[in-house]
Amino acid sequence: MRKLAPVLLIGTLSMLFAEVFSGASQMWYVSGWGLLITFPLYSAHLLFFLNIAMKLRKTSLSQLYLFGVIFGLYESWITKVLWAGYIESQGPAMGTLFGVGISEFPVLVFFWHPIMSFILPIIVFEILTGKVIRDHQWILRKTAKKTILITLFLISIATFIANGNNYSPVSSDLSLIGTLLIIYLLYRLTKDMDLRSIELHRKSITVLIIYLFLLYAVSFFYLLPERKPVTVLPYLTVISFYIISIVLILKSKKKQAEMEILKENLYSGKDFLKFMIILILLVNISSLVPEISSVILMITYISFIFVGTVTFTVTAYRSIKRS
Repeated sequence: MRKLAPVLLIGTLSMLFAEVFSGASQMWYVSGWGLLITFPLYSAHLLFFLNIAMKLRKTSLSQLYLFGVIFGLYESWITKVLWAGYIESQGPAMGTLFGVGISEFPVLVFFWHPIMSFILPIIVFEILTGKVIRDHQWILRKTAKKTILITLFLISIATFIANGNNYSPVSSDLSLIGTLLIIYLLYRLTKDMDLRSIELHRKSITVLIIYLFLLYAVSFFYLLPERKPVTVLPYLTVISFYIISIVLILKSKKKQAEMEILKENLYSGKDFLKFMIILILLVNISSLVPEISSVILMITYISFIFVGTVTFTVTAYRSIKRS
């Protein structure tokens, strides 16, 4: 039971950054689909890959990024988005290349899931608990330039949240603030712990593996079966990136994840609170000016294509060079 609070906390953080920030989930905490499908999906993926990373002693940000890429590939088997486009669309927005969406694949596999669904929840969990892996401290070092970049990013994210909630301030606030309140309650139960508190035993990992296998199998064959590829090329592309990511992880160097107390010159829980207050204000402003918000959203989404592609390329290059 002691592990329950930190597990729920990091799972809720993943829901915040992956689903609430994207506008994909509105008030998921009172939705049967959100509680029974989406929340377990994100929590299980995060716990599984984080535990594998810790057991392999491969927890640097570049290594976690590669685990996050594997995380993101679930979009092929469950939602089929990587080759069929987003659920509400008629197909990939910019067409396909090697059988997968030109925009959907790099945004989701190279950026959104590795960063938003995986790394960011881990980093914020460390901030909230006040104990951080030594190799993660550099990303948390507080600078004026970094604070400006975070604020600009929040402006972009505010447009995603507003758009996903049909530019309704009430719906947007309930979605965002409700999730933050849950995080606060779980934080109160978790602040004396750290990432080691969510290390799972073999039996728990076995349960996760069984759950993920059943989730993938059932979803692939029974959830939107009409979106399954009719050619082999999409499968080959997706499997190739599984292989590339796994090989890069295995070839990378092992290093013990040493925990340290969060230092004063690093971003803290108070900074997280300040950024979330700013985000709430930005979401309400974005909801009042949908014409401007939609333009910012489109520019941001396109930029994610390039940011994701560059991030994966640089990470892969550095991993090969270091190995």
